[in-house]
Amino acid sequence: MSRHKITLLSVSAAVLLAAVLMASVWLTYFIGRGADIQLPPILPAGPSLDATSPGPSPNVLPYAPLVPDAGNVQTLLAAVERPDSYTQEAECVTYWPGGEERAVLFWARRGELTRVETRREGRQAQTRVVTPELIYVWTGSAPPVHEVPSEDADADELSGVPAWEDVAALPPESILSAEYLYLPVTAERCLRILTREAVYQGEYILSLETGLLISATFTGFDGQPAYEYRAKPPEPGGPEYFTLPDGRRLA
Repeated sequence: MSRHKITLLSVSAAVLLAAVLMASVWLTYFIGRGADIQLPPILPAGPSLDATSPGPSPNVLPYAPLVPDAGNVQTLLAAVERPDSYTQEAECVTYWPGGEERAVLFWARRGELTRVETRREGRQAQTRVVTPELIYVWTGSAPPVHEVPSEDADADELSGVPAWEDVAALPPESILSAEYLYLPVTAERCLRILTREAVYQGEYILSLETGLLISATFTGFDGQPAYEYRAKPPEPGGPEYFTLPDGRRLA
């Protein structure tokens, strides 16, 4: 066999071997990926970040972060870990033509239990403790305590304030856009979501550090403000927030 033919056969064999090896690598990656392979943590990146935002740890390998959009908001929210027990205070303002009403909301959460206190100037505080079976409602600091079956309760009437669950439950067509933000004051990486709901345009900012809602703002299509919600950073919670005025402990 001539030297020319031997050279051609050698080159052909090498190309064939390389193609087989490359195919096996890709086949293993796409078909044989185990369930234990984890995607890297979601980290904001891009022009929406503040210039002073800290970068990833030098011990973390670089990767292309997931870019949020209107189609994957629910996926992002489901991937965030939230504290099992915490308290949080928020200020709310409701606007109407010629006036406004302000309220302070106090949240306490522990497992499946939620406590919401609504405090308005000149009025007694109203407290609602929500459990999987019952919702306990009272005014001021003394009984009586009204018990309402959870399935018969009106969620808007009982809570009256937005939460991250409301964003997660939005229909996809209500979400206009989403992007990462970085808040230098609290050093939090956040998710900003713009929505169109009924006759309002909404803006939600959720912390990717805690998974909790930081703020929510609603305006009419005419640009006039309708509602604002501003939450403070969460604090540790405890079972003491789930003792009813008559002494019954729920946690």
